[in-house]
Amino acid sequence: MGIYTKEYTHSNPYPDPEDPDDVSGQEHKIFVYINDSYDVSGVKSFFGDSPSITDVGAATVEAGGEARIPIVVKEVPEMSVHLGMLSMEEYKLLKICDGMNTVEQCAEIAQKPLPEVEDMMGKLRDKGLVKVIRRTSG
Repeated sequence: MGIYTKEYTHSNPYPDPEDPDDVSGQEHKIFVYINDSYDVSGVKSFFGDSPSITDVGAATVEAGGEARIPIVVKEVPEMSVHLGMLSMEEYKLLKICDGMNTVEQCAEIAQKPLPEVEDMMGKLRDKGLVKVIRRTSG
């Protein structure tokens, strides 16, 4: 139900010794987002346990914009959908709000239009389930 996230930690056993920029031999993590049709809808790769706040939304901030990063404040059980507390789409969106994606990236992974995701984020915020952190260049 919803979006499944697969976390995988690994390192390249055959990094290019002649390339000083090749850091693939260092241990890093990959997060793969898989939708309920079993299609990969997003991938993140980073060093350490999680991407730094600097890494998340860096392209948006560098372009002079504001990175909005949603984070789940309160976990909810799948039963909340069956009880009508959340829609299935809101529940799926919560699965992507892991602090590693901007609102725009969440829309891309969820394969939903940005205005629809922003509307759902507002409802989730009103229910006290999500907090959106804003990051700017200044």
